[in-house]
Amino acid sequence: MADSIHKDLYRSGAELEDLLAYFELEPEEYQKYSLDRYAASDELVYKGIFSFINESFEAYRRLEKIELISYSTFDLTECFPDKSVYPGKNGRPRLALMEHNALSDGGKLVYQKEVRNPLTMESSGCILFTFEGESALRKIQNSNSDAGMIILCGDDVVVYQEPEKEAAELFREKEQYLICKELAGEYQIYTYMDRRSAARMPLPRLLAILAAGVLAVVIGIVSIDYYVKRLTGRVDAILGAMNQVTTGDFKVRLTTRKKEDELDMIAGNFNDMCEKLELYIEKSYLEEIERKNAQMQALQSQINPHFLYNTLEAIRMKAICNGDREVGKMLYSMVVLFRSQLKEADVITLGQEMDYCKQYMELFEYRYQGTFHSEVECPAELLELPIIKFVLQPIVENYFVHGIQRDRNDNTVRIRAERKGDTLYLYVRDNGCGMEPEKLAQKNRELKENRKPEDKKESIGIFNVNRRIKAVYGEQYGIYMEAVKTGGLQVVLTIKTEGESYENGDVG
Repeated sequence: MADSIHKDLYRSGAELEDLLAYFELEPEEYQKYSLDRYAASDELVYKGIFSFINESFEAYRRLEKIELISYSTFDLTECFPDKSVYPGKNGRPRLALMEHNALSDGGKLVYQKEVRNPLTMESSGCILFTFEGESALRKIQNSNSDAGMIILCGDDVVVYQEPEKEAAELFREKEQYLICKELAGEYQIYTYMDRRSAARMPLPRLLAILAAGVLAVVIGIVSIDYYVKRLTGRVDAILGAMNQVTTGDFKVRLTTRKKEDELDMIAGNFNDMCEKLELYIEKSYLEEIERKNAQMQALQSQINPHFLYNTLEAIRMKAICNGDREVGKMLYSMVVLFRSQLKEADVITLGQEMDYCKQYMELFEYRYQGTFHSEVECPAELLELPIIKFVLQPIVENYFVHGIQRDRNDNTVRIRAERKGDTLYLYVRDNGCGMEPEKLAQKNRELKENRKPEDKKESIGIFNVNRRIKAVYGEQYGIYMEAVKTGGLQVVLTIKTEGESYENGDVG
């Protein structure tokens, strides 16, 4: 509190200036100084040191007295809460007590604060603040009747002691007491307790400690029981979900919390496992259905194959006997294609595949005489490369269904083979109708992702070939399409040529 009053004084320039004048001037000169300042001021109340002191008394009820001592005149002025002021006293005795830190006495707490001139930083005097401390100290003392307290100031001047006991006696018998010493400015505070009293715990306190211990144990047991039941419930939920999985139910999911622990990690991994198993089983199931359908179609396509083959041969011989050699050639090409489909292995050479495709296109050259022709280009060193059967014919067939323009007489399909590293590239290029850019991009996405076309009536053959290539050679191979700048479309087939060994019929 003394520090706060002292700081407030320095914050108020007018009141500090008035106090400095009070310390340095004679009483008559100070009176004249005060009147001149008041006359020059516009305020109704004179803001001097005594108005500041009265405000301090009002703010701090425990403040009993304020003393002003001038270092130049050694005059002492005493101020009290009832606004009574006693100037002109001799301040030397108080200064002498200040030198020995012996101002405090009888439960009174006295604090000294220097007053310096802000311009020269020289001390002009001091202020002594006297606070009533006995009631507050006694209140602290009463909070623990087993302990005693002694407050000393300066040269062992007793400010407060309770119970009545001389400090010298306390220090002589210090082996009998537990003593704690603290410093608060110029004050020394000793709290002490008899060792036997400290060792002896009061019954109420002992019962309170026992009750607190019992309560802590009960709370611990209840908390542990709650946690164990909750943990057991979560473990039971995980075991129940696992039992559901053993019955084939992969849609079961475990709930997880935001604050993950080991069980949440197990539950999260369990959910991921169920999702992956469900997707895998669904994929395997669909693949098995497709395989069964393919087997059924293969069985259906093999019904009476020899009857169909012999019938075509009979028709061809009849056409030759009647002198219709063009029909005979067309039937011969068809018989060759039919025979290759029935009798050849699933893996043939590139030369055989090119020949089958050439026979197929010759049929359409007879049909569109003068308006369609084909070209096949394959380096000799590539003719013996192994390749799965019927990868080119569906591509060419797609051109005759969707790309040929019957009103033109220059319809052309060019087939070319090229090898780059371990990849075989087969190019089927036409000058037909082509495809819109958006639709071309959509088709390429479907081919890359190996998805069935959205329009099931278009490009079925191309997508079937793409799926066969990816199934045999890997996902990085397959088909993609490009637009030709001069018009038309180019279909590119990529097939692996190295690291694969096929035997007859070994494509699954």
